[in-house]
Amino acid sequence: MNIKILGNGGAINDGLPYNAFVINSTLLCEAPPDIMLSIHKNLIELSSINTIYISHLHGDHIFGLPFLILSAFYLHVGADKRLSFKIVGPEGLEKVTENLVVCAFTSKHPCFKWMKEFCTFLEINETSRPDLVNGFQTSIFNLDHLIDTYGFFLAHEDNSVDFAYVADTRWCESIHTVLSNKPRVVLIDLNGKDNDPERVHLSIGDLMRKAIPLTGTQTKYFGTHLRKEFDTTVSCVRCAKPGMDINL
Repeated sequence: MNIKILGNGGAINDGLPYNAFVINSTLLCEAPPDIMLSIHKNLIELSSINTIYISHLHGDHIFGLPFLILSAFYLHVGADKRLSFKIVGPEGLEKVTENLVVCAFTSKHPCFKWMKEFCTFLEINETSRPDLVNGFQTSIFNLDHLIDTYGFFLAHEDNSVDFAYVADTRWCESIHTVLSNKPRVVLIDLNGKDNDPERVHLSIGDLMRKAIPLTGTQTKYFGTHLRKEFDTTVSCVRCAKPGMDINL
């Protein structure tokens, strides 16, 4: 499995490209406002993507989707191979996406009709088992954020967990459950600070106090959705950076 980091920034950051990544060239996770810049900068072929995962409906995770759909429409028109996307996310995903495309380009733009024909929307909850990456079983878990937010993990048939994505969240029981499976790699929201007046995101302190005691150094953590990039001397923790390849 290859995880390509496209961006690592949270909604408020010091100039980082917004959090997004691609798995095995086929699964795009998150569609932030600058997604097309990140895709082109990292030499990702839009035609190779068949599935888009949106963890929740905040703007830094979905506001780029209309521009991705527009680009796919024009690529589709001029290509021999027809593009299509399965777009996976929480309840309300399809309606929000339609509204965003209308706001960006109006319903009269042909990309709106293209979206209706070639984009399939799958709205999920914690019981869903969508097919995200070929060869891996997917499990969805709910997170503790301001709106419905879901992470996922990918496992082999022997139930060994290779990868987990912990999107925007505070610490919660579902994270404890996922980490108890000792995934090999975790890409995790580290936007929070221990001294935040209101805790909305995980912090490095949460990682040290709550996560690593569950997994030891067996699990490698990559922090993303950041305010700014960080350095650490902890061997199992790294800062995810744009252009980084994580290979399992």
